[in-house]
Amino acid sequence: MRLGIDIRELARGRETGIGRFVRDFVRYASQARPAHRFFLYGNQHTVLPGQWSNVEARMVPEGLTLWWDQRVLPGLARADRLDVLLSPYVKGPMRCPCPLVITIHDLLFLVLPEGGWRGRLRNVFNKEMARQVARRATLVFADSQHSSLDAQRFLGLAAEKIRVLPLALSEGYRPVRDQVVLAEVWQRYQVQAPYVFYLGHFRPHKNVPALLRAFAALGEGLRSRYQLVLGGREDHWQADCQELAGQLGLAGRVRFTGMVAEADMPALYSGADLFVFPSLYEGFGLPPLEAMACGTAVVAANSTSLPEVVGEAGMLVDPEDLAGLSAAIGRILGDDEERGRLEQAGLERAARFTPALVYERQLGLLEALAGR
Repeated sequence: MRLGIDIRELARGRETGIGRFVRDFVRYASQARPAHRFFLYGNQHTVLPGQWSNVEARMVPEGLTLWWDQRVLPGLARADRLDVLLSPYVKGPMRCPCPLVITIHDLLFLVLPEGGWRGRLRNVFNKEMARQVARRATLVFADSQHSSLDAQRFLGLAAEKIRVLPLALSEGYRPVRDQVVLAEVWQRYQVQAPYVFYLGHFRPHKNVPALLRAFAALGEGLRSRYQLVLGGREDHWQADCQELAGQLGLAGRVRFTGMVAEADMPALYSGADLFVFPSLYEGFGLPPLEAMACGTAVVAANSTSLPEVVGEAGMLVDPEDLAGLSAAIGRILGDDEERGRLEQAGLERAARFTPALVYERQLGLLEALAGR
């Protein structure tokens, strides 16, 4: 098979969930299928995920994204005589010389559209582009059943055209028990154990203010003992959360770490007594899965795709029920037996999301499409 992959999400100095998916898939597929040839298409900002004998990279400067998507990418696919072109997002060329497979991680821009006239104009354009590309694609990968239903609802896709394929855990997500390693990472991010952990960004749908309010509602004993550690890129939404923490009297009990290097994530997950993820909308929800793989008990929202990821291995709560969220956090922090049960259940659940299990299914579908 000659498989082309759009890897522009692997941008220098910027780490995204889609970029990690691209990186991990290329690494696994190129080594698991040495007879195949892989063609990686990037721009002037792209960082290659590695070098392998069966992988070739094509770097073409990108000025206007629409031109790159609709003219450059199909031209590269034609020149390399691809059997299949894989796009890691819900966009790609309208006219492609080979079967096109797109990936829907989430449709947040349609579910929770931007406001203002500029935002509304972008929403209309992006929705129509996504609808046209999705309808022209030969096959659509969706991270979850929830994302599949969103694709059917917002893009008018038939269920038969969609294959639900979860994300896989990156290598290295396992329990870290080495106290020296833990201490070094804690010192790097000024974290004090014991702590409750959240990792993500601070956009409104992540619902971090609810987590702050739920933590503030804990009994004095737990609130004074635990630190709430919030990891994620600094932005104006984080500044709003910092202001709220001060208003709630939590300034001394909340630590905003800023961006966390991926190499440090397993230690931060492993060192936490509890990971809390109260997001209102997720196309998949990788952080709770990573936390479970690191042996940490999880409280997550019972909405959108998160029940598919967490299952019965974590405690699922209504993310808009502050009293219920606070009670769940307090229950697990105050019950060592329950916390231990969730830790073991999480490890078993995470074992279902290994690259060998997930990417083999994906490769099989791509190979069948190439053969057809």
